[in-house]
Amino acid sequence: MENSKKYRYCRAIFPALLFLLNPVKVSAVDGRVVWDNKCEECHGDPIRFSEKYLWNIEGQLQGQHHIEDLDLYMRQHYIPDYAFGSIRNLLLKSANSPARFNIDCSQCHGTVAAFVKKSIWVRGNEVTGLESGRDIREFLPAHQNLQTRDVSFYLKLFARTAGKPFYDEEPLPEAITR
Repeated sequence: MENSKKYRYCRAIFPALLFLLNPVKVSAVDGRVVWDNKCEECHGDPIRFSEKYLWNIEGQLQGQHHIEDLDLYMRQHYIPDYAFGSIRNLLLKSANSPARFNIDCSQCHGTVAAFVKKSIWVRGNEVTGLESGRDIREFLPAHQNLQTRDVSFYLKLFARTAGKPFYDEEPLPEAITR
């Protein structure tokens, strides 16, 4: 009699244990939800933030500071480990990209990386042509009738591609807040 109770008890418990030990499929963390809860108060909308302050250089996220290792900075900036990848991908999708250079300029200048290496010198807040020594900020408006915002975009792109910080419009402290 005692054995039959144990047997029934084991028969009831065993399936429950199997169910509990099965891996549970967890959906991916929504980067937007984490951003809204942890980052939005200081940095505002993630799309506007990444369009204005971040760059997608060959699939790597770069910012106005911490250019060499923005991932390390982000990991130390209140982003939980479980959400790091989704936040990074959220920002990477809308970060400025050399794709615009590839569309508008590559027929004459090749890739942005090759062009910057061969033709551009970035020092401090100056971006100059290597051969001519001309200030690119003055040259670009006459080149293909570029607008002021286009010139700003390309100056920042060239500096980011060269691995240098560049502060065109705002000083650094304002760049990290709304």
